[in-house]
Formats: sequence, C-alpha cells, structure tokens
Amino acid sequence: MSTSANDPDAIRSDIEQTRAELGDSVEELTHRADVKARTKAKAAEVKEKAAEVKEKAADVKDKAGETAQHAAETVRRRPGRYAGAAAGVAAAARAAARVRPRRAAQARAARRWWSR
Repeated sequence: MSTSANDPDAIRSDIEQTRAELGDSVEELTHRADVKARTKAKAAEVKEKAAEVKEKAADVKDKAGETAQHAAETVRRRPGRYAGAAAGVAAAARAAARVRPRRAAQARAARRWWSR
C-alpha cells in the first residue's frame, strides 16, 4: 500500500495494480484449466518431432545404402584382399565359439572342486 491511506490517487493506483495482477492470475488459471488446448499444442509438438525423426531416419537409410553400395563396389574391384579378411574374421569367430564352451566347462569343474 502507499504511504497515505487517505490519498484518493494512491488508492486508485493500488486498485489498478491489483486489477492488473488479478487479470494476470485469471489468465494464467484459464490457460492451465484449458486442457483441450494444451493437449492440441502438445500433440502438434509431438507430430513435429516425429516428422523430424522420420526425416532423419530416411537420411540415415540413404547414407547406409550408399555406404553398402560403395563397399560392394570396393569388394568387386579387389575381391582377394577382402575375401582373405572375411576368412580371417570367420576363423576368429569359429575359434571363439570353441574356446567359450571349454572355459565354461573349466569354470563348472572349478566350482565343483570348491564345493567338495
């Protein structure tokens, strides 16, 4: 409140300020209570985000296709080098598949030894 409680101009000023604050509060409460409008706004936001993700996925798909095509062309040009590398990878995978069961069997045997 103002310093002078009997001053009409100060009272009018306080009333105007209170009305403005009350109007802002009512407007905010109206916005919060309008669930339908907030839902529509959120739905539009989600649709926009989905469209962005869809576009990005299409870009990634195109890039992956280009990369696969480039790799295929490279292998066609120099098949010997890449065939050897593929054979090496296959041999390593086969060796890993053989070692894993042996290690598991060794671990089971060790657990049995400790439980005696």
